[in-house]
Amino acid sequence: MEINAYLRPLVRWWRLVVIVTMLAVIASGISTMFQPDVYVSKTTLVIGTTILDPNPDSGQIYIAQQLAQIYADMAKREPIQQATMEALRIDWLPQYQSKVVPQTQMVEISVTDTNPERAQIIANELARQLIKQSPAIGDTETGIRQEFIRQQLSNLQLQIQETERTIAELQSSLVGLNSASQIANIEQAIREQTQKLTSLRESYASFLANSQQGALNILSVVEPANLPTRSVGTNKFIIIGLAGIVGLSLGAGAAYLLDFLDRTVKTTSDVERIFSLPVIGYISFLLEKSNNATYVADNPNSILAENFRLLRSNIEFFQISKPIKTILVTSPNQGNGKTTIAANLALSISQGEQEVVLVDADLRRPAVHKALNMPKEPGLSELIRNKADINEVVRPWTENGLKVITCGNIPPNITEVVGSKRIGSILGELREQFELVIVDAPPLIIADAYNLASRVDGVILVMEPGQTSEEQARTIKEQLDRSNAHLLGIVFNKISEQSAHSYYDYQYRSLYSPKYYGDYISKSSREQQPPKGSRGKKLISFLEHGEMPPEVSEGVENAITAIKTKPRSMMERLRRSKKNGRNGK
Repeated sequence: MEINAYLRPLVRWWRLVVIVTMLAVIASGISTMFQPDVYVSKTTLVIGTTILDPNPDSGQIYIAQQLAQIYADMAKREPIQQATMEALRIDWLPQYQSKVVPQTQMVEISVTDTNPERAQIIANELARQLIKQSPAIGDTETGIRQEFIRQQLSNLQLQIQETERTIAELQSSLVGLNSASQIANIEQAIREQTQKLTSLRESYASFLANSQQGALNILSVVEPANLPTRSVGTNKFIIIGLAGIVGLSLGAGAAYLLDFLDRTVKTTSDVERIFSLPVIGYISFLLEKSNNATYVADNPNSILAENFRLLRSNIEFFQISKPIKTILVTSPNQGNGKTTIAANLALSISQGEQEVVLVDADLRRPAVHKALNMPKEPGLSELIRNKADINEVVRPWTENGLKVITCGNIPPNITEVVGSKRIGSILGELREQFELVIVDAPPLIIADAYNLASRVDGVILVMEPGQTSEEQARTIKEQLDRSNAHLLGIVFNKISEQSAHSYYDYQYRSLYSPKYYGDYISKSSREQQPPKGSRGKKLISFLEHGEMPPEVSEGVENAITAIKTKPRSMMERLRRSKKNGRNGK
C-alpha cells in the first residue's frame, strides 16, 4: 500500500489534528505560566562517629545503617513535625522527604517549597529536632549524664596535664643534687605523682568509654541546608513541547479513528476497490441561489462548465469500443444531485452541436420540468400509455438544440408503467432519432431504476463523497450486475476544493483552477452555502473541509468590522463594564 493511503486520514482531518495540538500547547502554556517556581533545600546527617575512626568495625557500620533507617522514618512522624512547627511558630509544613543515602549511615532531608529561604530554615530545623531525639542529646537523663561526663573529662584532662608537668619538674630537679635524703624525697614524690597520673588516666578512660566519643547512636550534621538559587522540575518549554507531542498524537489518533469509523465511499480508491471502475467526473458545489440545472448554459466559461465538458469527453472514450446512445443517470439516494448532473450534462453535450434529448423517467419525484421551467404534460407517462406520440412529447429547450421529454401526468401504478415493455421500445425509437439519450432515473433505492438500467447502453452513478456507505455501494453493484446493467463509471458530486485536496481526487485542476480562471467564477465559493445540518454535522464539516457555518462567519466579520470602525466606543464600553464590576453593579 502506498504511503499516501496512510497519510490520507491526517490530510483529511488536518484541522482536527492542528486544533487538538494547539489546545494542548495553549493549555500547558497557561498552566505552566501560572505555576510558581519550586525550590528544594537539602541537609544531611550522619549516624555515629565511625567516619572518624581510622579502623572502623564492619559491625558498627551495619548498626549505624540500621539506625539511619530508623531516624529517616522518625523524621516523617508527627512528633518531629509538631516540634518543628512549634519551634518556627508556623502552623503547616511544606512537602519534604527523609531518606537514607544508599549504602551509607547518612540521612538526607529535602524540603520542597516555593520560598527558598523558608525551605532552608525548615530543613535545618527538622534536622535539629531529629538530633534532639538521639539518646545523647536533650534534656533527658541520658543527656544530663553525658553533659556530666564531658565536664569530668575536661577536668581529668587538665589534671593529667598538670600531673605530667609536675613529674617533669621533679625529674629535672634531680640533676645536680648530692644529698641522699633530698634525692630520696624527690624520688618518693615522683612515685606518688606517677601513681596519681595512672589513676587519672584510668578515670579518664572510664569516662571516655561512656561518652559520645566513639558512640554509635548519635546524630550530627555533615551538610547544613543550602539556600537554593535555581528552581527544580522540568523546563517549562519541555513541558509545552511534550504537551504538543501528546496533543499531536491524540489528534492523529482521533483522525485515524474517525477515518476508520467512517465506512463510506469517499475517494477514488474506494470507488475502484468496490466497483472496479474509475471516477469519470468531479463536480463541485453549485450555487444554491442560482438555477443549478441550467448552470452550464448560464455560465459556459466557468470552471464548473469545464468539469462537465471533461465528463462529456470521458463518456466519448467509452464510445470508441462500443456505441453508447442511451445513458441513464441515477444515484444511491435522493438528494445526491442526479437531476442537476443529467441536465447540465445534456446541455454540455448539446453545446457541441449534437442531437440530445433529456428524458425525465423519475415518475415518483419528477424534477426536470421544474428545473428547466417547462410544462409537465404531456410527457413520458402519456407516451408509455399510448396517449401521445413521440413528436408530441419531445419539446425543445430554448435554441441550443437540447430536446426534453418531461415526466407527464404521474400514473397510479408507476412500477408497472416503468417496467412495461413499452419503455424499451420508446428508448429504441429515441435512439434512432437522436445521437444521445440521457435519462434522469429514480435513485437506486427504487426498483424502477434497475428496470430502466437494464434497458440502456450505459449507467452513470452520481455519488456524493462521504454520503454512501460501502455496504450500500456493494449492494448497488450487485443489483446492477444482476440487472445486466452496464455501469460506465461514477461521478463525484458536491465536492469542494478543500475536500478535493483531502480526497486526492481533484487531479485535473492544473491551469483550470480558480487561481487562473478567477474572472469566470466571480460568483465564487464565498457565495456557496454548505448544506444545512445539525451542529455536529457543521462541526465535522468544519474539521474536515474548513467550511465555517454562515452565522459564525457573519458574526466574526461583524465583530472585526466593529473593532475597526468603532474602537473608541468599544473601549469606553469595556471601561464602564469594568467600573460597574468593581462597584458591585
